[in-house]
Amino acid sequence: MGLLTEPQIATLIIIERTTASISVTGTLILLTTFICIKDFRTLSNTLIFYASFANLFANVAALIGGSALTQVNGALCQFQGFLLEMFMQSDPLWSCAMALNVYLVFFRRYDAYRLKKLYWIYGIICYGLPFIPAMFCLFYKTKKKGKMYGNATLWCWIDNDWAAIRIYSYYAPIWLAILAALVIYLRVGVEIFQKRSQLRAMSGGNGTVDSTHPEPAFTGLRTTEVEVTTTERHIKSPTEPSQAYIRPEKPAAGKDQYSITISAHDTSNRLPTTPRAHLFPRRPSSMDKIKWAYTKCAMLFAISILITWVPASVNRVYQLRYPKNPSYALNIGSALVLPLQGFWNTVIYFTTSLSICKSVIARLRTRNLPSGFTVLDERREGRVRRHTGKESDSTIELSHGRSQGSVSESL
Repeated sequence: MGLLTEPQIATLIIIERTTASISVTGTLILLTTFICIKDFRTLSNTLIFYASFANLFANVAALIGGSALTQVNGALCQFQGFLLEMFMQSDPLWSCAMALNVYLVFFRRYDAYRLKKLYWIYGIICYGLPFIPAMFCLFYKTKKKGKMYGNATLWCWIDNDWAAIRIYSYYAPIWLAILAALVIYLRVGVEIFQKRSQLRAMSGGNGTVDSTHPEPAFTGLRTTEVEVTTTERHIKSPTEPSQAYIRPEKPAAGKDQYSITISAHDTSNRLPTTPRAHLFPRRPSSMDKIKWAYTKCAMLFAISILITWVPASVNRVYQLRYPKNPSYALNIGSALVLPLQGFWNTVIYFTTSLSICKSVIARLRTRNLPSGFTVLDERREGRVRRHTGKESDSTIELSHGRSQGSVSESL
């Protein structure tokens, strides 16, 4: 079992099973809320939901731990190796799929309907690509080294004798997906920076819209003649009798039906009015909020992938460089972060859905209250919805396709 001592290996297995148990619990809660509560079925949560099945099976393999190492040629060891090879690398692929959705929203004007059509393609890629090396390693063997799934120190996976295969069949695809996602987010960041620079240039650097770039005015469809007459302001005395309103006669046939006479008071002594654009700076549109909410969720997902795979990748590179001298500290890092993929996904899932959680809790409280308090609680629930409907509500709008046209028309 390598150069690590038995107590060290036992400690690593305990750490691994503990973190895997946390992830399994969080993943089951995530799956239950998504299936049972319709409000959680937003666009970003849907991809996290699909990725959660990979987290669940990978954590099952982690819970098996070192129990399968007693018989490396047995069915339990081969089953554990297959689960780790296939489902551990599915999570970074789903992260890349979320980044690709961000790219399509920002630069290809994809709406929710078109994005949902890509789900089955993402499923085939994220689960189909890892299936190929997982099945190959399951059946391939040689007379000298035996089966590929065997002793990997902490669990049954690609045997230490096949350590080089781990880089090409496992870590290389994972880091390609991670780097592709980072490139997309970098491109989106550049786009956002350019848009903000343009808005600052239009506003003259003071956060308001420049008068030289006015908003497009509404153009009417009918042109009429308007006669404007200016009269002096007349302040009626309190003793002056009021005049009754007399309805004008109906114009005779053949006369212009659209001639209008407007009487205006003299406003020469009034102070000049400030343009509305300078008083009220332009706020981000609802489409901008939708895109930012989805992008924030996808970027958090990518950060969790980095937290998960950087320590594990460093450990594997170190073992490849020093196969006879494994690092106990790096193995502890791998045992801590690798099984926590499901936990981080659960944290992101509920963090970006806080307004949904508050709305669901308010509804549950309404059902549990006596009938006399229903109206009061409904008002309170309405206030909760008004004050908390921010990012997640915008994502629901994107998910259900309520927005008209493209998701990125506001850019």
